[in-house]
Amino acid sequence: MTRDQAVTYCLSKPGAWLDNPWGEQDTVVKVGDKIFCFLGGADVPLGLGAKNSRERVEEWRARYPDHIGPAPYLHKQMWSKIDLSGPDGPDDDEARELIDDSYSLVVASLPRAKRP
Repeated sequence: MTRDQAVTYCLSKPGAWLDNPWGEQDTVVKVGDKIFCFLGGADVPLGLGAKNSRERVEEWRARYPDHIGPAPYLHKQMWSKIDLSGPDGPDDDEARELIDDSYSLVVASLPRAKRP
């Protein structure tokens, strides 16, 4: 998956929009006023920051210990940093699954009036 494909996929979600709250090097995708995917900058290897349930986080990290780990500055048991640039990491379908899970969890946490 390329960065452009990740951005396009994230933006295909209802109510999703891009933001750069900390500058151009830190692109995030939000739904409502909440981040559901961290994409980083265009000049770094492709990686995502995504939210999952605690059980799914443990599962993903066990399957891909060299590619999925705790996300810096975020809740370590629910947010993961995912390296998509190296070999033997999550494939495109798995990357989309990680994004889907994150989106669903974040939408469920929004007040009903702010849900798409």
